[in-house]
Amino acid sequence: MPLSADEFRKGTAGPNGIESLLAAHPGTAYSLHEIEEALIGPGMNRTKHLDVFIADLTLLAPLLFKEKKIEYRVIDGVPYFRWRG
Repeated sequence: MPLSADEFRKGTAGPNGIESLLAAHPGTAYSLHEIEEALIGPGMNRTKHLDVFIADLTLLAPLLFKEKKIEYRVIDGVPYFRWRG
């Protein structure tokens, strides 16, 4: 259900779960499905929580491309991400 601008402003930004996960484990690289499972959990309602995962992923763009705090590599056709700091 869409929100009005006033309803949207009342919300909280919250932490970026992907950034927090990668920063907490700088020596480990994760594929997107591994990141999703770590954040959402294997037993969660994937449809309900996928929006949070996609939003967190979208907000990583500056860390990937501008600040270069997250490294990205494709290994055997699977993209992996790792905190660079």
